[in-house]
Amino acid sequence: MPENATESTTGTGPPLATVRIVSSRQKLEIFLLAGAVAVSRFAFRSHDLYDLDSVNFALGMERFDPRVHQPHPPGYFLYVCLGRLINYLVHDANLALVILSILASIATVILVYRLALDWFGPRAATFAGLLFLFSPLAWFHGTVALTYSVEAAASALMGVLCWRIDRGRTGLIVPAAIVLGTSAGVRPSSILFLGPLFLFSLRKAPIKKILLGIAALGVTATAWFVPMIWASGGFDAYFGALASLWRMVPSKGTVFNSSPMTSVARALTIVFIYFLCFGGAFLAPLGAQCSVVPTDKSKKIFTAVWVVPALCFFTLIFLKMVNSGYLLLVAAPGCVWLGAWTADWYEQGSWPRALKYCTIGACAVVNVLIFIAFPAYFSVRSVRQFETEL
Repeated sequence: MPENATESTTGTGPPLATVRIVSSRQKLEIFLLAGAVAVSRFAFRSHDLYDLDSVNFALGMERFDPRVHQPHPPGYFLYVCLGRLINYLVHDANLALVILSILASIATVILVYRLALDWFGPRAATFAGLLFLFSPLAWFHGTVALTYSVEAAASALMGVLCWRIDRGRTGLIVPAAIVLGTSAGVRPSSILFLGPLFLFSLRKAPIKKILLGIAALGVTATAWFVPMIWASGGFDAYFGALASLWRMVPSKGTVFNSSPMTSVARALTIVFIYFLCFGGAFLAPLGAQCSVVPTDKSKKIFTAVWVVPALCFFTLIFLKMVNSGYLLLVAAPGCVWLGAWTADWYEQGSWPRALKYCTIGACAVVNVLIFIAFPAYFSVRSVRQFETEL
C-alpha cells in the first residue's frame, strides 16, 4: 500500500478506495491551485455574452421557453436556475454565468488533484492540477457564459465518487446518484455520457443499495424535469422543440446517414481538440516510462468506461469545432493520466533538472499563448475582437 494512504477491506469484497492522507503541503497546493484558477479565469473573463448559446441562456434567465430557444433545447434547466440565483446578487446575466463557470473550474481542479493523488501520488497530483490550470480550452470556458465548465466539474465529481464506490464505498451510491441526476439538469447529455460509469461502479454493490441509488437518481431527475416541462408549456411543446432542433442540426451528420469520412473528420477534430485542451503537455505519454506509471488494470478499465461513451458519440453522431467544450467532459481523466505520465518523466534521471524546469516552463508558455492569441473561436483574442465589434 502506498505511503501516507489508508485502505481497508470488507470481507472478501473489493478493497475500500485508497484515500491518501492530505498533508499540509498538499492542502497548500490545493489552495494555491484553486486560487490560481479563480484569478486567471476572473482576470480574463468575458464582459459580454460571447456565444449565441450564451445569449439564449441569458434570455432563458428572464423567461424560460425552449420553444423559442430561451434557451435552446434541451433547455439546461438547472443551469438557467443557477444563473438566475447568482444574477439576483450581481444583476448582470453574463457575469452571473461567468461566475458559475469560474466556481465550476475551481471545483474541477480540486477534484482532479484529489483523484490524481489517490491514484498516482503527490507528484502526479501537482502536475494534474497544473495541467488543468494551464489548459487553454478549460481556461477559455472558465471565462465565458457556457455550460461546459459546469459539466466538467460534474464529470470530475462523478469520477471521484464512482471510483470510491467501485472500490467498495457503497455508502456513496446515493450521493453519486444525486450528482448524476443534478448534472443531467445542467446538461441532459450527462446522463448518457456519465450514466454508464455510474452503472459500472454498481456492479459489485448489494442489490438493495443498487435499487436505492437508482431510486435516488429517479427522484433527483424528476425534481427538476417536472418543473421544466411545466415551464416549457407541456410535454408536446418541449419535445416538439427538441425534435425540431435534432432534425435541423445533429441528425444530418450521424454515422447512419452520412459518409464514413464525416466520422473520420470528427475523430481528427477530437485529436486537434486534445491538443487545444492540453497544449504543450499533449506529448507527455511519449516521455514516460510505462513501467514506472502504475499499470493497475482496474484504473484503465474505469477510465475507459468514463471516456468511451462520450468519445463514441462525438465521433459517430455529432461534433463541431465550435463545440470543442464538449470534450471538457473527459478533461478530468485526461489531466489525471497526463499528470501521472508527466510525473513519471520528471522523476526519470536521464534529463538534467534544469532542462526539465525549462521544458515545463516552455509548455506553460505555449499553453498561455494558445489561450491568448490562437486565431480561433476559443481564445482571448477572439473574445476581445468580438467585444470590440459589438
